Amino acid sequence: MARPTRRLLATALTVTALSLSLAACTSDGGPEPTPTPTAVTEQAQQAEAQAEAHLGECVDGFAQIQATGEPVTFGDCETVSILGNATDVTLGAVTTLSIEGNDNTLTTEGVTSLLFAGTGNSLTHTGEAPAVDDLSDAPESNTVTAR
Repeated sequence: MARPTRRLLATALTVTALSLSLAACTSDGGPEPTPTPTAVTEQAQQAEAQAEAHLGECVDGFAQIQATGEPVTFGDCETVSILGNATDVTLGAVTTLSIEGNDNTLTTEGVTSLLFAGTGNSLTHTGEAPAVDDLSDAPESNTVTAR
């Protein structure tokens, strides 16, 4: 009969040890520690600041345009990202153009690479036809036309 007693004792010790371990992990109800900035948080803040610096102007070959429904005219820039809906945008020469939004009408002096991430957008361009990558749910709704 020593074996069942040992098993019972081992089980009781295991349950007690687990209970004590879990109790050590719980909060005492005191105030939560204040989070400190990490390198990842600081990198995210820097990336956000850089994106804001590119908003509405070409900085280091990159521009971000907020499409708010008001017509936008913008000059040459290597990479342009347009975010928003239902806006007429006129651009100079662009190497890479991404459009994240719907129902935008764009005119450009030339574009090499084009990304659609929305529907109902139309692009009219001069020069060679761009390479088009259409990630929208309805790629047939986006059009590219030479002028």
